[in-house]
Amino acid sequence: MIKKFDIYSEPEIYDDQYWWKKDDIEFYKNLIPSGSKVLELGAGTGRLAIPLLRHNVDYYGLELSPIFCNHANQIIKRAYGINRIIEGDMRNFNIDMRFDYIFIAFNSFLHLLKNKDASACFQAIYKHLNDDGKFILDILVPHPHFLCREKDDQLPVMDFKDSQSGELVEIFENSEYNYETEICNIDWIYRYKKSLKKKIFNYKMRMYYPDTINRMLVDCKFNISKMYGDYSMGMFSEESNLQIYICQK
Repeated sequence: MIKKFDIYSEPEIYDDQYWWKKDDIEFYKNLIPSGSKVLELGAGTGRLAIPLLRHNVDYYGLELSPIFCNHANQIIKRAYGINRIIEGDMRNFNIDMRFDYIFIAFNSFLHLLKNKDASACFQAIYKHLNDDGKFILDILVPHPHFLCREKDDQLPVMDFKDSQSGELVEIFENSEYNYETEICNIDWIYRYKKSLKKKIFNYKMRMYYPDTINRMLVDCKFNISKMYGDYSMGMFSEESNLQIYICQK
């Protein structure tokens, strides 16, 4: 029997499985000058918080999971003696501050499944940006290899070491894409090599295509100043795996 679990209640597992995700750190440090006041939406366990605070950025994060908020603030407090992750929903947040930069990293935006949620998020961002502020959105480009799969295809995603048990864990994925809603229903199956236990995490992600994002940003009064296709700041093209938007009021 496979046990169901919620990754957003297990921040240590989340950190363990994403130990490798460092390729965007220099990208944000290059884009965001020291001294800037910054808000990250979907801040997770604070993966980008410490590098940006170390870069002398006045960093704040917004995160929906209270457990992730607490975990991230413990890490930040140990390093800097402050709490900087605020519990809240990126669709309707209201913070009594304005920011030079607001960004959503590493596909966090794709958890907004409906157009009305995405537009509400953009409107809240617009309200919280300084007049000369910038909004950065980083999401994947929907790819047929990811979308066009049989329902029961189980593909390897990654492996990692569980820091609490010391076990090697392999993650396999089932994914089913709905072409009408553009939503992927995804199962991640965690297989523990030594104990042979298994657990499953189910989640959904919306596949936003560039034309949809462009239209929605413009409808929410944003000007798209640049569009990158990778973290090296190469310009977006049909071969790009990422769609990274740099927007201004």
